[in-house]
Amino acid sequence: MSSSAFLLLDKEPVNTIGINVLQPLLKTQGLDVTTGTDISDVPEGTRLLFIETAVNDSWGKLKEQLVNLKVKCDIVLFNLDENPELANRALLSGIRGVFYTTDNADVLMKGIRMLLEDQLWYRRDVMCNVLNRMLQFNKDALHKLTEGDIEPVKLTKREKAIIALMSKGAKNKEIAEELNISPHTVKTHLYSAFRKTKCRNRIELLSWAQQNIPDEIR
Repeated sequence: MSSSAFLLLDKEPVNTIGINVLQPLLKTQGLDVTTGTDISDVPEGTRLLFIETAVNDSWGKLKEQLVNLKVKCDIVLFNLDENPELANRALLSGIRGVFYTTDNADVLMKGIRMLLEDQLWYRRDVMCNVLNRMLQFNKDALHKLTEGDIEPVKLTKREKAIIALMSKGAKNKEIAEELNISPHTVKTHLYSAFRKTKCRNRIELLSWAQQNIPDEIR
């Protein structure tokens, strides 16, 4: 697995968090870190792409950058102002996490470690807001279904147990320890649940569970 990160810096940054704080923290986790100001500078094999977004019209500029991104990698935003809607859009668009201008080194380090474990890094209020949006979407979609019989989704007890722990905020490693199984086995059960429910990610799976098996994930 690639162990490199790229910091896409704004040409007129509001501070030096990228170079002075984020870059050395990434290096402590064994990542090779390079920087640049153009999306075309991102090299093949980059695992984490950190994009500085402390500018006016952040979302418009970000979309323009991502259209020109040729490398497949996990994307993280940093240097955000307190902009909940931008964070909501980022999560819904598949961006792995966001860091704010107010985040200290301890918060940055914790977030970096979570990202390296293939987890998301968002504030709880952002996660709840996006989940509520998806729940509302599913609720509206129910009204459009035909009256024909629908084949029920049958999850195993293990899959339900994993979803229940996930709904409480547990990560794969914590779930594995709680159920006395390996993290790989946790991923296998999650993939099975994704396939059965036709969910594409954890947020959609939690939304599905809230709608279909609420009593079993409390």
